Amino acid sequence: MLPTRSLLPFFLAPALLASAASQAAMEALDNDSLSQVTGQAGISLRLDLRAGAARVAWVDDGGSLSLRNLVIDNGCVKAGDCPDGRGGNIPLGAAQLGLSLPIFGVEQPTLALDVTTGSGGGQQLAISLPDLATINDQLIASGLPAQRIRLRVASDLYIGDNSIGRIELRDITDLRGTIKVWGH
Repeated sequence: MLPTRSLLPFFLAPALLASAASQAAMEALDNDSLSQVTGQAGISLRLDLRAGAARVAWVDDGGSLSLRNLVIDNGCVKAGDCPDGRGGNIPLGAAQLGLSLPIFGVEQPTLALDVTTGSGGGQQLAISLPDLATINDQLIASGLPAQRIRLRVASDLYIGDNSIGRIELRDITDLRGTIKVWGH
């Protein structure tokens, strides 16, 4: 009998070769290719974001209001902040601004972009946010916990050089909406 370890490369090699062929190619989107998009075609964007800024300020007539030590991440700073549902914890990382529930077939992008026809007959660019509110209403009605987009936007708040405290926004559970843009 052959040891399992010596057979492992023979089983992994075909699997790796087959997986390489299944990858989709990324293509640049230019004006010509976008002008050919019609009907139900649209673009879905998924944004995973981790960022920081030392200072963001608004200055007016010599006074200033500033956010210092600004961080945007998933908010999983210490163990226990973000349980993963399997007895572990999600590590500190990028905020994943979308929702993925593969077991229910739910894949909500951060933004969905589509060209629509408005009530006046003109074309509009529709930018849709994920409908997290409806999904959570359905989950709660079925006895399941609401899902959240793990997000933390935190910063120290200053007026001039005086700190007035800290501001923090965490975990989105109720989100839906559409923004429409059109020319005149």
